[in-house]
Amino acid sequence: MYKMFIKYIQFKTVLFSMLIVTAILQAGTTGKLAGKVTIKDSGEPMIGANVLINDTDLGTATDAEGNYYILQVPPGKYSIRFTMIGYQDLLMNDVRIQVDLTTTINAELSESVIGMNEVVVQASRPMIQTDVTYSQANISSEEVEMLPVEEFEDVIALQAGVVSSNGEIHVRGGRGGEIAYMVDGITVTDPFNSGVSVEIENNAIQELQFISGTFNAEYGQAMSGIVNIVTKDGSYSKYLGSVSYNSGSYLSGDSDLFPQISKFNLNGISDIKGNVEGPIIPNKLSFFASGRFKRNNGYLYGQRIFHPNTFVWDPEGNNFVVNEEVGIGDGYVPDSDQDIPTYIDSLRGDDAFDWVPMNWNEQVTTQVKLSWRVTPRIKMSYNRMFSDNISQYYSHLYKWNPDGRSNYFNTRIGNLFRMDLSLSQSTFANIMLSQSTNHYRNYLSDDPEFYNELDYEFSDSGGGGWFSERPELDSNIYYVNPTIYDYTPVNNFYAGGQSMGAYNRKSIVNTFKAELTSQLNAKHQFKTGFEYRVTNITLTDIEIQLSEYTGLIPTYQNPLYSPNNNSYGSDGRNPREISFYVQDKMEADNIVANFGLRYDFFDPQWKTVNDLRDPNHRVPLKPINQYFDLDGDGEISDDEMNFGNMKTDEDRILSNEYGDPWYEDVDAKTQLSPRFALAFPITDKGYLHFSYGHFFQNPGFSYLYTNPEFEVPPSSGVGTTMGNADMKPQRTTQYEVGFSQQIGQDLGVEVTGYFKDIRNLNSTKIVQSFVAGDRYGLYINKDYANSRGITVAISKRPNGPFSGNVDYTYSISEGNASDPAAAFYDEQANIEPEKVLVPLDWDQRHTLNASMTYHPIKNTGVSMVFSYGSGLPYTTEYVGVRTSFENNAREPATYNVDMRSYYNFILLNKYQVSAHINVYNLFDIRNELTVYNDTGRSSYTLLSTYTPQISGPGFNTLDQYLTRPDFYSSPRQVKIGFSISMK
Repeated sequence: MYKMFIKYIQFKTVLFSMLIVTAILQAGTTGKLAGKVTIKDSGEPMIGANVLINDTDLGTATDAEGNYYILQVPPGKYSIRFTMIGYQDLLMNDVRIQVDLTTTINAELSESVIGMNEVVVQASRPMIQTDVTYSQANISSEEVEMLPVEEFEDVIALQAGVVSSNGEIHVRGGRGGEIAYMVDGITVTDPFNSGVSVEIENNAIQELQFISGTFNAEYGQAMSGIVNIVTKDGSYSKYLGSVSYNSGSYLSGDSDLFPQISKFNLNGISDIKGNVEGPIIPNKLSFFASGRFKRNNGYLYGQRIFHPNTFVWDPEGNNFVVNEEVGIGDGYVPDSDQDIPTYIDSLRGDDAFDWVPMNWNEQVTTQVKLSWRVTPRIKMSYNRMFSDNISQYYSHLYKWNPDGRSNYFNTRIGNLFRMDLSLSQSTFANIMLSQSTNHYRNYLSDDPEFYNELDYEFSDSGGGGWFSERPELDSNIYYVNPTIYDYTPVNNFYAGGQSMGAYNRKSIVNTFKAELTSQLNAKHQFKTGFEYRVTNITLTDIEIQLSEYTGLIPTYQNPLYSPNNNSYGSDGRNPREISFYVQDKMEADNIVANFGLRYDFFDPQWKTVNDLRDPNHRVPLKPINQYFDLDGDGEISDDEMNFGNMKTDEDRILSNEYGDPWYEDVDAKTQLSPRFALAFPITDKGYLHFSYGHFFQNPGFSYLYTNPEFEVPPSSGVGTTMGNADMKPQRTTQYEVGFSQQIGQDLGVEVTGYFKDIRNLNSTKIVQSFVAGDRYGLYINKDYANSRGITVAISKRPNGPFSGNVDYTYSISEGNASDPAAAFYDEQANIEPEKVLVPLDWDQRHTLNASMTYHPIKNTGVSMVFSYGSGLPYTTEYVGVRTSFENNAREPATYNVDMRSYYNFILLNKYQVSAHINVYNLFDIRNELTVYNDTGRSSYTLLSTYTPQISGPGFNTLDQYLTRPDFYSSPRQVKIGFSISMK
């Protein structure tokens, strides 16, 4: 009680002190416009000149030295008007404002007489941004629209220092899940798995900012990168909208790997999206709404040769026999199992069995944003985002029994409220509230009643081996006997059965944020921020068990007493976080510097076990924890082992074998993170920058709350992993040095070197329980890694028909383990863990990305993206035995080319119509993403040299099983479509 009281007082003290400051940890959502206005003939500063941003309420006047600045300008392109009585007006068009950066526009005004027209000047974006002190990329909505990309993650994958491996994004050698995601300044990272908790479509993005360097103190809970998205506001003056439709399919001539996609099929992919915006109250209240529906049948197909219940158990023969009511394919019942392979081979070439897409997905996404200019000094916005996805993943084992796989459901909802307050010309504040929900499920059925009833009285009313109080759930409607898998030989497809898992997880994150930004003087901009976040996590993760007493039942009855169902957990967890930062940006004539300090507080609100050898108080392993030691000799005799002498749960919680409480509440964790960065000129068009910082990130909550009941199943080995709420934050120390140089008018070059020292990474240690032979893996902070590299980026502005970007990265990423559970898996495989640094799984030494846009004539263009990656490491094996240290060899390199071409024309002088075609993997390259460890190739293995063609009573040949289409990148994808938008 005393520790809980102290922790409560500590939490309240921190919270109160932060609220006094009234600030926020938030990503930037606006930029700054600054410059100097002078008299053209004399060069003297112009005092009191008006500087206005057209179509906004933003403006200012120059000071005594002719300087001006305008804060809180949303990203985008603007026209800037400079006016002064007695001088000719100047209009500067296409001035681009970028998030977190200062756009400098200097102006010279000429004396005029009445009636003179204003001077109109076209602004050009500088190739080198002089106030950038760390590596970042700001991508506008126009640039995103031109690229052959489907999602914003595709844009991130093209940036320098980024490697995509096994579906994860790695930035500068970091592990996956080390990126913080922001939308309109609010964190939308799911703390359970460190993914993004909302879906944002490209047509709703105003600007995408990606930071891969040593970012400022305002950004936290990330060790590798920041993705900061600013969504579009609706127009306050006119109605606009667009709609597009795309259809197509995957297209490849390699029918051995990819059957069913040799011909172009307009129904293989359907993608329709649109958006509409405009004023509700002109110049006061506007809306922006977007939506998208997409269906993709995928490119990996299986055949419905078998059904989940093709085979049933024959108790007399003590084996499985063909179910005569179902049969094989369309109902064939063989005389014996030996007839089945012959029957299958005789019909497979004639497509007698149904082809089934096995990696399909379908998604609906909507977004509505309201923006209200309450007064010239107050603006409010509300943004609601919704997405619902259902999909199935390819499973090679289920290739001939595709109906046995689980469905995956993911519903994500975001509600974001923001209020911007201009307290004065030089000071503004932001207040934000948000709630994001990520509801992820995978199971066979989406019937919620089937999974929500926890207290069953089971009966086998239909005699099907399924026990339920509900007859409609009886027999084989949802699940069939899983022991068919035990009869499936190695290297054979499943001939029946279904996935027996049911997973249901919901994360709800509630966030309050506030920020204060003040331009103290012409050189110093001060920012301070505060965030308070509470997360609620509920999780159900069960595996339907076969009980020798009752048959096949879901182990829903109190899972605390079910050590065989160790991953189950229905109780909610409510961790809370507090963050605070202060930051100063100094912009002098010849130097820009960022100084910042960040504080993080994290309370997991959970407990740990005092005796790791006997962790579960409901099912204790030690006799002395099961029964009272009546004679006090420290041992439990046979006479003391009786039901009347058994301890209750309450007895065990109060005291374990050593007299300590069974559980102990964990302490809150705090961190301080200093950040420093500067940039200064070394030539008239060249800048050097340096940055250094400490970065912390809490472990994903899955590592804290896995196996929340601390259950150790009988395993005679390493049977499970266990979460650890007392884990420390992971830590990265990073510094970088970079040089930027403009060459001519259209070229810019950036060269950056970096080093990262990464400690306290998530890991596991093996714990021996009280029962001999039974061990488990406990998550701890132990792993270490480092990475270093150099990036070279060249960009050409869109001046003329060509524009483009090229970046090259050379990097080395090493550590003691790539996977937090590596020690657990090594123990299971009886492999000695690595004691030296080895290449990490994503250690791609050479990475090259290039994007190019070509406009040969007006309204017509082609854009292409090329990517190259040197081979990722793998570990050599022979006959299943490792032949060297981990990741000692290299897979083949990967290449890819994507293309988008379009033609635009104007219809009825009101609508812009665009016809376009997108082709991904233009040359249909077979990139080998997963290789056999004995050859280092996806296309062949030595397994066939020492394994018979047919292993046991299976129905497929070894060659059929070893043909792995899922080892390769996706084949060519072609999408054709059109769009119509209002001018």
